[in-house]
Amino acid sequence: MEKIKISERKLILFTVGLLIVAGVVRLGFYKVGVWLFYLAFVPIILHRLRFYIRNWKNLHKADGYRRFTLGFIIATIILNLLGFQDVEFVLLFVLAIDYLIVVQNPKVTGGKE
Repeated sequence: MEKIKISERKLILFTVGLLIVAGVVRLGFYKVGVWLFYLAFVPIILHRLRFYIRNWKNLHKADGYRRFTLGFIIATIILNLLGFQDVEFVLLFVLAIDYLIVVQNPKVTGGKE
């Protein structure tokens, strides 16, 4: 069975698309839109966790930065859901930083050079 490769850029853009849908839903149904906002990050978190579990020996410097952004995203979502902070903009900002890391290092990100 062949491995399915998922492009990091497309995954981030897919997450942005889900965030836009969550924003539109949020205009009509606030609580549902908030939950959809947090659920929009699930694909990128699961993909990255799976990547780091499978390739933990073959990581580069850019992957270290991306691991930091992943941890920050997870920590921010947990703090938001627990009610310690109510700042969704931080998640969007960290997602933008993650996209810049992917664009800046296209050959290195992904565990292979």
